[in-house]
Amino acid sequence: MPRSISIRSPEAPVRCSIDLPRSKSIANRALMLAALAGDLSCVREQGDAEDTRILYRLLGERPRVMHCGAGGTTFRFLLAWACVQEGAAHILTGDARLLERPHDDLVDALRALGAHIERVAEGYLVKGRHLSGGSVTLDSPVSSQFISALLLIAPRMEEGLRLRWIGRRLSAPYVRMTVKCLEHFGAKVVEEGDTIRTHPSALRPMPMEVPPDWSAAAFWFAIAALMDDAEIMLPGLRVDGWQGDEAVARVLSPRVRAEPVPDGMLIRSRTGARDLSTVLDLVDTPDLFQPMAFTYAALGMPVEVSGLHNLGLKETDRLCAITEALERCGVPSSVDGGTWYCPGGMRIAVPPGAVFATHGDHRMAMGLALLSLVAGSITLDDADVVGKSYPGVWEDMRKAGFGVDVRPRL
Repeated sequence: MPRSISIRSPEAPVRCSIDLPRSKSIANRALMLAALAGDLSCVREQGDAEDTRILYRLLGERPRVMHCGAGGTTFRFLLAWACVQEGAAHILTGDARLLERPHDDLVDALRALGAHIERVAEGYLVKGRHLSGGSVTLDSPVSSQFISALLLIAPRMEEGLRLRWIGRRLSAPYVRMTVKCLEHFGAKVVEEGDTIRTHPSALRPMPMEVPPDWSAAAFWFAIAALMDDAEIMLPGLRVDGWQGDEAVARVLSPRVRAEPVPDGMLIRSRTGARDLSTVLDLVDTPDLFQPMAFTYAALGMPVEVSGLHNLGLKETDRLCAITEALERCGVPSSVDGGTWYCPGGMRIAVPPGAVFATHGDHRMAMGLALLSLVAGSITLDDADVVGKSYPGVWEDMRKAGFGVDVRPRL
């Protein structure tokens, strides 16, 4: 039964240590390469995000019909994986919203490299075969996942892969993450300008421990930014260049002090109000949009956020969802193409009795929860949607002193 959730602001300063979920982005890439290398067990501490659990199960069981739930990364990576499973046929499918999202550029690129993919009623039928590989060009793909999916199977191609990525390059740090994972598992990758060359090679099942997730850490950075006196320890969190969302530490540095310590990262609210930048470019880090949008709105600060061209194609139309939610709270904002504007100067006012829609989006739920810090409390329609990336977030908020009440939705 669906459950709603009400979140109340802490009554005392936040003092806590939070064990963040593991990075599902790194875990999913590592699991793909481990499967191709023949040993899923080499990926350690992969976490319990729903997308990762589904990917792990499907790679292990290899059923004919692979239902990927709502996970875009899971679906696109497995679509590529199925193409190199010689002699096997798989049907790739998922929730209705997932099948509505764009995949054609990836499918066309895989076909150009020799893959057999048919569109069927359930999703996509893939007949695995030996791929010759070669050259392919993607011009302004709507998702960097297309690039990563192709790179992950490139070592299995007879000629390797010469991939040109031209035009608008969204979420480039995720492609760099893919390259790092490939190199960890023994692939040879060379980057030359707009071209990434991956040579044919035998992948090795190298042990990899998945690190804490910087996308989840952004939520706690936002809490510290919105409070006058918060001190939060994030064990194991490090700045190492693997995850683009490390940028949150820089974006919120006027209000949050981040100190690397032997056990991880200690973050504290800075004393004295300091303004954040009024212009953000999130072309590399679009997953920061929701926590940053709600943080700026809660602080009443103006901001222009660009680089958001593909946010209408996520679990929900994130630009539209943010604009509608803030309008309900009396905060105007607007969208022009891939840019979102909020004029600032308005106080968040949650209507009495209001229940906010999460639209099936884990990041929407966590972003909305931040508003409890300025509104006192907020109620969301779906408590369980966060399972996609951060299943333990509500319990962690209780640990931090928030009031959290989950109940069946009538």
